[in-house]
Amino acid sequence: MNVLEWIFWACLAIVVYTYILYPIFVVAINLVLRRHSPEVQTPQPQSVSIVLCAHNEEQNLPRRIVELSKLIATIGGAGEIIVVSDGSTDRSAEIARQHSGVRVVELPEKQGKAAALSAGAAVAGHEILVFADARQHWADDALMRLVENFADPSVGAVSGDLVLESAPGVLAGVGLYWRFEKWLRMQESRLGSQVGVTGAISAVRRNLFRPIPPGTLLDDVYWPMMVVLHGYRVIHDERAQAFDRLPDQTQDEFRRKVRTQAGNLQLLTLLPGSALLPWSNPVWWQWLSHKLLRLVVPWALLGMLISNLLLVDDPMYAILLALQACGYGLALLGLVPALAQRVRILGTAASVIVLNAAAFVAFWVWIAGRAGKSWHKAQYQAPAGE
Repeated sequence: MNVLEWIFWACLAIVVYTYILYPIFVVAINLVLRRHSPEVQTPQPQSVSIVLCAHNEEQNLPRRIVELSKLIATIGGAGEIIVVSDGSTDRSAEIARQHSGVRVVELPEKQGKAAALSAGAAVAGHEILVFADARQHWADDALMRLVENFADPSVGAVSGDLVLESAPGVLAGVGLYWRFEKWLRMQESRLGSQVGVTGAISAVRRNLFRPIPPGTLLDDVYWPMMVVLHGYRVIHDERAQAFDRLPDQTQDEFRRKVRTQAGNLQLLTLLPGSALLPWSNPVWWQWLSHKLLRLVVPWALLGMLISNLLLVDDPMYAILLALQACGYGLALLGLVPALAQRVRILGTAASVIVLNAAAFVAFWVWIAGRAGKSWHKAQYQAPAGE
């Protein structure tokens, strides 16, 4: 094979491994090793500090505080709610203080969720830190399901399951991608430990939580990675459910993905050096395959297309180029809302391109040092169950 052929097949291998082979390998290992939940060896923790970060959430806070207060009662132990007002300019802090059992931490200027979480955790006084957002709605047994996992002494942190309402067009494809993402996290959890948690519903032993560097975009990957590096497991519990919906506009979801992917790049410089070493990081393979290679996929797709164009004189490569053209054609059609709503495969194809385009843009956003400015607050309708 010549150089162009090597480039084409190498790029194809990256794409196929990342989205197909890696999930298959994880499932196969779980089947061979017959992974199962270990027996309970210690009493279940009974006290929680719920840290709720808010920036101008005066409309959601009353409902959310009442809901979380009821959930604390379901675990039969002590609990508190800590509302961290991250530079709010509305009545968020004032409203939070009107509720009994709520402590308020006010940050004078908006510093971001990472700083807000660290500030809330610093004043927490109970065994388990539980992290929640203001917008979502939790199932009635969600907190109880999260906490009972800590009866296993090897578990350091738990991620709940975020259920997204169905959405039309391209966003429907994004919802399908999110279901695949949750399934993969569950498989990694059974393997031993997953990479990251769902920030809207998660919990960690208070003595394992470490302050998050200010400006960290992916706080829900940073602190779980620190838990893993300390020798504890981070698991996914699909029974602990939170309910939400995607943003109303596709461009808002695109900006969110740019921020997420830029955050993955940022972690390469924020995490300790041991996280980058396979013999020091128990989830090194999962992190590389699940997070980092997805940042490479857009470049691999570009490499496939360019090398294929230069190899088109060969009949086999002409067929492969035609297949690529069909795929991109379906994706372009899926960007038309009316078509995407009628033909589901078009919306799915479009979502794949949108997600990879976001990863491509994220690289340049990160290089330019503008990762912290890659997102603004999106508009959401109320989630189901309110």
